[in-house]
Amino acid sequence: MEVCESVPDGGFGHVDHPLLHQRVRDPHTEGEGKLMAVLREAVGLVRDRQTYTRTAYIRGADGREFTAAPDTLERA
Repeated sequence: MEVCESVPDGGFGHVDHPLLHQRVRDPHTEGEGKLMAVLREAVGLVRDRQTYTRTAYIRGADGREFTAAPDTLERA
């Protein structure tokens, strides 16, 4: 029987963020929109260990989503 490790984040890699579902601004691109989700995503192996990054998904006023680093987001 295979045992699955529990993931510390929510289902599907979702991570809590204090600005979730609020209007935010990405200072690097100056893009603004509603923070829809923050996901923990696998990016590769380092010394045979999986490494991860967190990515924020923001929906702009035009309905298209863009990504940003969640740690740099500001309240819009």
